[in-house]
Amino acid sequence: MFKMLPPSGQRPAPGRRKLLLALACLLLGLQSLLLAGWTSNRVDIFTDGSARQVATGQWYLGDSRGPTGSQVRIGDWVLPLPGAWFWPGLKLTMAGVVPVAAEIAGQPLWSQVPLPVVAGILAQEGITLGPEDRVDSNLGSNDPYQYIRVIRVENTIELHQEAVPPPLVRRPDRTLQPGKEKVVQEGRPGVRYYKYQVKKENGVEVERQLLDTWIEVQPQPRIVAYGSRAYPAVTAARAGDTLKVIATAYTHTGNRTATGIWPYRGIVAVDPRVIPLGTRLYVEGYGYAVAQDTGGLIKGNRIDIFVDSEAEAIQWGRRPVTVRILGY
Repeated sequence: MFKMLPPSGQRPAPGRRKLLLALACLLLGLQSLLLAGWTSNRVDIFTDGSARQVATGQWYLGDSRGPTGSQVRIGDWVLPLPGAWFWPGLKLTMAGVVPVAAEIAGQPLWSQVPLPVVAGILAQEGITLGPEDRVDSNLGSNDPYQYIRVIRVENTIELHQEAVPPPLVRRPDRTLQPGKEKVVQEGRPGVRYYKYQVKKENGVEVERQLLDTWIEVQPQPRIVAYGSRAYPAVTAARAGDTLKVIATAYTHTGNRTATGIWPYRGIVAVDPRVIPLGTRLYVEGYGYAVAQDTGGLIKGNRIDIFVDSEAEAIQWGRRPVTVRILGY
């Protein structure tokens, strides 16, 4: 407490008494503010998934970018006041016991958001910030609940792989019956990579951006052959009928015929649906023959004639001929 006493034996003039009274009130106000400034305040700090409460007795007097040369000394205490000295007309706005704004004649003296103070508290508590971390705080507001939240921001690159199913390729095959299929190649899946940039806040993903994608291993197709030859509807030939057919020559294979006998000249392979086995017939350019054999490629109006040598089979080749049905 400070006392202002007039000289002995004199009564202060009325005007001087008012000035001394105003000065005493100002000093009392300053003393109250100083005592408030040394009172501990509670601030909740949220960082790295945990919360803690710290006490601070700092003066929260705004932005450090303002003028710093002004100070008021009372006893051994120094009170920094950015931008101005204390004088009549100074108004301080308080949040609890923390001054957060000041003005003279309606003009603000410093910013209401004390960011340097937040940084000072974090440094005092040993909390460091990464290059992309963010800080959310209400210090300097009129809210009695004061807090600081540190949001840890992490940007990483992630690679994901995905199997690429083998494509299906269907190929016609004249050697297969219509409606039949055969797997020629099983195929093999490929591998596709996706490159993402992932942003996390406090370990929780908040954003994912696709940067690139490529096929690392090409898939091999699955190849399926299917019967593509459509055979016309056929009817069995009758005795006396004349047929136009395609005749191909074949020779010894080391196998018996479809009827179980060894082949000889005069044996003909036929489609039993057209020329039943056992049918006697006459083949133009070949002679008399008997239908005693079949073949997988002999469908419809086609026959194979048996000859004794490979040279004779080559000489005959494949040709259109007329066949007369003689009987059964």
